[in-house]
Amino acid sequence: MLIATVLGLVALIAGLVLGWPVLVLLSIIFTVVQAIMLAAKTAVERNDVKLSAKLAAKEARRRDM
Repeated sequence: MLIATVLGLVALIAGLVLGWPVLVLLSIIFTVVQAIMLAAKTAVERNDVKLSAKLAAKEARRRDM
């Protein structure tokens, strides 16, 4: 996913250099979507870690009873 974001930025720079406004616009949209996806992936991974810690604590309390 990070590679796709970098490729989008390269396409953006190429569009600016070549003067192709459509490529620039599509590259901006693509890069923004990729950045949102990276942020969402990071948030989900953090949430998974927190949830697994809570479940482990709950399971430990259940075993102690």
